[in-house]
Amino acid sequence: MGHIYDKEFIQKELPMTKQEVRAISIAKLQLEDDSILIDVGAGTGTIGIEAATYLRNGKVYSIEKEEKGIETLNENINKFCLKNIEVIVGRAPQVIPKIKYDRMFIGGSTGSLKSILEHFMEYSKSKSRVVINAITLETLADATKLLKELKLKNIEVINVAISRGKNVGPYTMMYGENPIYIITADRED
Repeated sequence: MGHIYDKEFIQKELPMTKQEVRAISIAKLQLEDDSILIDVGAGTGTIGIEAATYLRNGKVYSIEKEEKGIETLNENINKFCLKNIEVIVGRAPQVIPKIKYDRMFIGGSTGSLKSILEHFMEYSKSKSRVVINAITLETLADATKLLKELKLKNIEVINVAISRGKNVGPYTMMYGENPIYIITADRED
């Protein structure tokens, strides 16, 4: 299936990762056909669902604690008829499966970023990758500090700012979306 446009997702109360940021974030995950992806803070499921369409022999575990997100997440999974995605209800890292995996996406950590990354270090395979989306400077600072402390390699930070054109009378005016930081790092041991 590949890339999914925002308008194709069922959208209710929780915000979703917009399609341009989602495309970059999924590209940064460098998914393999058989990747096992842990999607932490899945929300409405846009990252995990789109990623699942690339994984013919892999699987996504979507971790979400908010009831309103879980309902929408399950509706979106059913809409796209995905069989390789499992929703796990609860707070990370406590509910993250203790299995070997090779990719982790962190879209929300509710103050548990350190323990989530420690789970990544304990359970991820060698040559694994983590991608973190951050909207605040504090999360950016915490994430880069923790990734260095955990001795992850190839740490990269990009800032993405998307603007959308909207008609204002006979003119088109650009309106900015919230800028976002996309942080990537590799476990190479």
